[in-house]
Amino acid sequence: MWRMSNYLVILLVFLLVSCKSTETVRVKNVSNISDAQLRKEVKNNELLFDKLYLKKLQFSFDDGKDKKSFKGSFVVQKDSQIIVSIFILMGREVVRAKLGLEDVIILDKHNKIALHTDYNYFSKKYGIDLDFYSIQAILTNSLFIYPYSDDYYNDLKKYKHHVSSDHYSFKSIKDKRLDRLTKRSRNNILVHEIDIDPELYRILNVFIKDFENNHSISINYNHFKNYDSTIFPEKINMKATKGNAKFEVDLKLNYLEINDGGSLHFKIPSSYKSKTL
Repeated sequence: MWRMSNYLVILLVFLLVSCKSTETVRVKNVSNISDAQLRKEVKNNELLFDKLYLKKLQFSFDDGKDKKSFKGSFVVQKDSQIIVSIFILMGREVVRAKLGLEDVIILDKHNKIALHTDYNYFSKKYGIDLDFYSIQAILTNSLFIYPYSDDYYNDLKKYKHHVSSDHYSFKSIKDKRLDRLTKRSRNNILVHEIDIDPELYRILNVFIKDFENNHSISINYNHFKNYDSTIFPEKINMKATKGNAKFEVDLKLNYLEINDGGSLHFKIPSSYKSKTL
């Protein structure tokens, strides 16, 4: 049976969030918009924060063979680190992890083990190239380009935008061109699609498909609500596939604080054994 820290390693590929609700935000009708204006609106409506505390998180993980449910919290210090905590009954912390800019450390408090790895581990094991900034963007419902780019708003100009009946989209490849490529059995295709809420200009869905490696991930942000003047999704569902293997994660959080609360303390006790993944 896997230890809880093993599930956390998988969950770190997908992580996301939600919070205490006060009012459901309703979406208005879609109107036509230029590519440049859509990029500008998305940038202007991103969540502004230096520190984000996601408390009382509930999430479940299902790999098709086993399903586990946990409670926990996340503290995101922008462009610096992410602290993840997992709790069991009576609020006892059993796993604490630190996602740094280059490395990841997971403390298995039950077995007194410190697991050391980096973001290349996720790429090799799950075929998805996510670094610190991509995970930060996923957690904060922010825009990112896959593979990650520092100048993602400028690189977004290479994407094609589309207006549908209930949302806007950015697509790395047009649908017609994708059909032509797949009919020619081209396997070196990478698809990245981003759906945008037409009222809030926030990310609704993200889909990534690597045809060459037969890997995919989809992220769905649901039930946007107003939490003390902060608009954020209440529920998130993430699905990933690697060949025939499938993983699914559902997340919900009951509390959100911006620039306040949440401990960033992280220290490896001298009694812990260190292992490298």
